Amino acid sequence: MKTTAIIVFYLILFLIGLALTGFSQGIENNGGYITGSSTNYIKFSGSGDLTLKSTTADRTTFGHVNIDLSGTGTYEVTIPDNSFITVDGNLTLSDSLVVKASSSGMASLITNGTVTGAYAQVQQHITQDQWHMVSSPVSAAQSGVYLNCYLYKWNEPDSSWAYISSTTENLVVTKGYHLWSSSGVGGLTVGPTDVTFSGLLNTGNYSPTLSYNAGSNKGDGWNELGNPYPSALEWNSSWTKTSVDATIYMYDGTQYKTWNYNLGSAGSTLSSGDIPSTQGFWIKANTASPSITIPNNQRKHSSQSFYKNSEIIANIFTLLLTGNGYTDETKVGFFEGATSQFDSEFDAHKMFGIEEAPQIYTRSKGDATGITLTNDYEELSVNLLQSPKITKSVPMGIKVGATEYYTLVFKSEGTSQADVQVYLEDKLNSKEMINLNKYPEYKVKLTEGTYNDRFVLHFVYSNEPVYKNDSDTDDEIVNIYSSGKDVYVSYMQDTPATVMVYDMLGKPVLKEPLSPVHLNKFPIYGNKGYYIVKVISEELIRSEKVFIN
Repeated sequence: MKTTAIIVFYLILFLIGLALTGFSQGIENNGGYITGSSTNYIKFSGSGDLTLKSTTADRTTFGHVNIDLSGTGTYEVTIPDNSFITVDGNLTLSDSLVVKASSSGMASLITNGTVTGAYAQVQQHITQDQWHMVSSPVSAAQSGVYLNCYLYKWNEPDSSWAYISSTTENLVVTKGYHLWSSSGVGGLTVGPTDVTFSGLLNTGNYSPTLSYNAGSNKGDGWNELGNPYPSALEWNSSWTKTSVDATIYMYDGTQYKTWNYNLGSAGSTLSSGDIPSTQGFWIKANTASPSITIPNNQRKHSSQSFYKNSEIIANIFTLLLTGNGYTDETKVGFFEGATSQFDSEFDAHKMFGIEEAPQIYTRSKGDATGITLTNDYEELSVNLLQSPKITKSVPMGIKVGATEYYTLVFKSEGTSQADVQVYLEDKLNSKEMINLNKYPEYKVKLTEGTYNDRFVLHFVYSNEPVYKNDSDTDDEIVNIYSSGKDVYVSYMQDTPATVMVYDMLGKPVLKEPLSPVHLNKFPIYGNKGYYIVKVISEELIRSEKVFIN
């Protein structure tokens, strides 16, 4: 057993709680408090290895720290995985500091002053046979740290990937990389599950270079960045940025997940905005001359695993698509300030996962009136819109990599879902609208391929059916709108009613009975333009002008 390390305190540590335990090779804190400010000084010395362990975040803080282990051997100070240590002052290393990682988690170290002296070692645990987004937590790291792995870097200007074959290419601090470590399947070279970065720990603010190039074979502003610190980093509104969307994208080995700091968990598919240590992530610039500063003061101790503002918003809906052993999700809803087009502060683009996994997304096109502005759709994983009194229908896309049955599951979040009834239209299988509020699961067999014109989500703003004898009936009883070549009428009474459609010259185009307490669909086989839709029952008359594309 190695010689017990000697711990010399040059200033008293203030201890609150009784969970601090001295043991033969360091300090272990299982729940008490070790508090020290940047004016305190502590030196760890002796002729043996030493361990600093703190199992609870933000409870072990030292001031200035000097690690200087003497003796004839090579000794190190280790921070175990799932430990949280803060150095509030400067950190001086005369011997190795090892920040551990394993399949259970990663150690977290925050240094608020300068870091000087010997190199530290920061470990990273990766899973074989899947892609990771990675970054370096130390300066001067080189690509050789990923020996026997497949390492790629992204070039935004021409939308290309470059394979890094050299072992001496510098890993740029704040840059993200794509990594594959093989288990040897298919004759590939066996890669590691654990790697070690060696260098000076990164600290301070960083301003990576961003680019924006739009058009064919261009990156359209997608920049792959990386957390440069040996601790987690929180994505929030305090980051200084220009011409950059409010959403980040991280890959979990199967699907891309998102976090939008304006929406929190209700409008995001990640559980939090914490970016783990050594984790790469995507941001999207939206105009020329983008910039961003990664803020040192947004580092945090987090138990969020390496990916292999939680405001609740009214009327946010989640749709899960499960099949072939995988699940994907998309979110759609309504939020003040959002529009029917892509909103850089609210929405998230769809980034596609592995081919075997099903993909689900909504498609945004046109202005708030539903009139087409362009032939191009935005594919979105999070799509916030104007009030459901304005936005009535949203096309939904599905892509599957295997022919089998898939299950669509509808979930609601927020505070006022009763005000919005959500209907699923499957143009192929049924003329009926499926009320997802009442029947939240829909099972359908799909062949391998992409379905961009089959499924539509319809939103009807209404409370429970209301009975009125009033010619000024509001949207709670009758809701009329159009989408493409179809007219939709939500009729929330159970008395008989008729719908009639006229062109702008007054010529009748359609006359049909309405199904009561139901969302009705009527194809219009006429020319592109405006039409008048009239609903008549014994109790009401309602007219609306719609546009047929």
